[in-house]
Amino acid sequence: MKKTKVTMNDVALLAGVSKSTVSHVINDTRFVEEVTRQKVLEVIRQTGYQPSLTARSLTTNQTETIGVILSDITSVFYMDIIRGIEEVIRPRRYSLIVCDTDENREDEDLYLNLLIRQRVDGIIAAAAHQKWDVFNLAASMQIPVVFVDRKFEGMTGPFVGADNAGGGAEAARLLLECGHHRLGVVSGPRNLSTMDERLHGFTEQLASQGMTLPGDCIREVPTRVEEGKAAAMEILSLPDRPTGLFANNYFHTLGALLAIRELGLRCPEEVALVGFDDHPWASVSDPPLTVIRQPGRQMGRKAAELLMGLIRGEAEQEAKTVMACELVRRQSC
Repeated sequence: MKKTKVTMNDVALLAGVSKSTVSHVINDTRFVEEVTRQKVLEVIRQTGYQPSLTARSLTTNQTETIGVILSDITSVFYMDIIRGIEEVIRPRRYSLIVCDTDENREDEDLYLNLLIRQRVDGIIAAAAHQKWDVFNLAASMQIPVVFVDRKFEGMTGPFVGADNAGGGAEAARLLLECGHHRLGVVSGPRNLSTMDERLHGFTEQLASQGMTLPGDCIREVPTRVEEGKAAAMEILSLPDRPTGLFANNYFHTLGALLAIRELGLRCPEEVALVGFDDHPWASVSDPPLTVIRQPGRQMGRKAAELLMGLIRGEAEQEAKTVMACELVRRQSC
């Protein structure tokens, strides 16, 4: 026998109150005497009544939904950011819509429009490209946006990121400390602020020691394992082969490690390797990898806290938050 769906009218009749009173209890839109409120809540508990999210959003003008736009959800770093976001919004009974752009401009625009149509209360975004043509639409709809991880020219709104330049500098310092003076870098595209900052921090640290990085020792390639491996193979096949290698994202770190093995080189005896971003496999690889770890979970929490403040209408919000990275020393350097 098909079970009849409990309605708000049913709850009102069983509680002996008006339908509008039930609505006010559910949506917290008007004061209701505590005895009456508890009576309504008890009926809701006994009947298993589930309020319509659509109806509730029309009443409160909020959907209790947050949109997140990321460039690659297979990244452990971005998964850490999502975890941090959820830790903040879950106690507030907010839901999350996660969109993966795969570094594609068209998908980025598509998902941003989708989130606007879904009437999300706010958006947290790691932009794949330097400028959003449809960002003004979100602003016109009064949907607050907090940017995380990546910056771009003309960006407005709060931003939460890691100290990428400081992390790149730390990688250079460690390689020099370990006695390596012929160095190479496998970098992601420099149109991404994170990749550019890490490379800049690395080369600036070398410059402070009176060193420069030859152009043929830098490879700028898409952030995929295959491209990282090919770039590392080229660098490590140079006549004056570098003895220290910096891979400035974790896909390239894995690609570099594969290249070292394919070339029959020993790590760290013949080639030291420092990667950017930690990963569960980094501590169990052979050798365990030395990396610069980003505070992804803390970044996600901070971004979510800022967004919730904007949703609540709090005027004062930090414009820019930059968090320190951590050097995790293992055995590849």
